[in-house]
Amino acid sequence: MKKNIILILFISCVLCGCTSIQNESIEQLISDSTSNNVRVYNAYRKGYKYNLPKGLYSVDSTDFNEVIASKNYNYYLYIDGVSYYNKVIEKYEVNKTSYVSMPIVYEDKYGYLEINKLKSGKYFIEIMYNYAKIEVVVKEEDIKASVANAINVLKSVSFNNNILKNVLGDETTQAKEFDFNIFETASSKNSEYLEAVDADIYQEEDVHDSDLIESRGD
Repeated sequence: MKKNIILILFISCVLCGCTSIQNESIEQLISDSTSNNVRVYNAYRKGYKYNLPKGLYSVDSTDFNEVIASKNYNYYLYIDGVSYYNKVIEKYEVNKTSYVSMPIVYEDKYGYLEINKLKSGKYFIEIMYNYAKIEVVVKEEDIKASVANAINVLKSVSFNNNILKNVLGDETTQAKEFDFNIFETASSKNSEYLEAVDADIYQEEDVHDSDLIESRGD
């Protein structure tokens, strides 16, 4: 009886994809996720909606910024409705000194993934896709699962043009400087932000600094 239970659990794990993430490369994870066009939504916001994968939940939301939590980490989500509305495109330059640095392109959507190792030994993940960005700091063994979580959120973002126009108002027709630029990586800003992350922000991952989102572009 015990052997049968173990076998059932093993089969269930395989069918649910428990082992597939660790067996795939990061490049393959990105490719598989972006090419999967399943359209399911469970998070509805003013001007956009998206899907939260199982195991993730929203803990803080303000306009186009959101904090999404898993069991161990906080994912910081930024939605750039203005750039989406104006169809802004900026080229990503691969960073050869990063742990991972790669562009993400699928059909008419684009972005990048950049991962940098911190002094603490953890890894700072920045992933931008579909006019949205997620940042999270994780342990090495959780990199692939966290990248999979992030890209699945980002690829699901769907904008409502009519609502966006009303929400953003005149901003949709003006070129503006934004406090937080989703096209910029921390490494492109002389690593000052990376040092701040490593020194202060993520020492306690279950504690959210309410000023963090607003200060990212400083």
